[in-house]
Amino acid sequence: MRAHWARRQAEELVHRLQSKLPSAPPIDPVKVANALGLAVISDDLGPDVCGLLIRRADQVLIAVDRNDPPNRRNFTIAHEIGHHVLGHQFQLGEHVHVDRGHYISQRGPRSSQGIDPKEIEANQFAAALLMPSWLIREAVDAFGRPVLDSHVRELSKKFRVSDQAMTIRLTTLKYL
Repeated sequence: MRAHWARRQAEELVHRLQSKLPSAPPIDPVKVANALGLAVISDDLGPDVCGLLIRRADQVLIAVDRNDPPNRRNFTIAHEIGHHVLGHQFQLGEHVHVDRGHYISQRGPRSSQGIDPKEIEANQFAAALLMPSWLIREAVDAFGRPVLDSHVRELSKKFRVSDQAMTIRLTTLKYL
């Protein structure tokens, strides 16, 4: 598994797209997708499907379940961007990558056991894309230490991610 590499790829992407993104949170994953030439649509994807990455020849589309909460949709879009940027689909032609379940807490048996490296890498990519380390550092420095539960909630709102996603990211960055 290359979690560190996946996080670095996301942060390098944010730097490359700096002129198209705001310098403060939140990072809009739809703008990132569009800057990469990926279309994003919201639709009813049915039970247990959060997102789809669809590739047909050189066209790529991300579909996200419109019934999911906005923060969840943000993470799903960033996760699917991760699959695309990290090259998790190598063959040309028509492909559909279906992501079921919850990326953070209940990703399914393979992801939750740390068995599926591509799903873990896409999760790490999504977290770093939506919560780049330098923006987290600036926000945490503004609060001071220790980071409290109330800070986590405020950061979650600021970055438009779930409290759980923010907690995991802060832990990864060793703020918690």
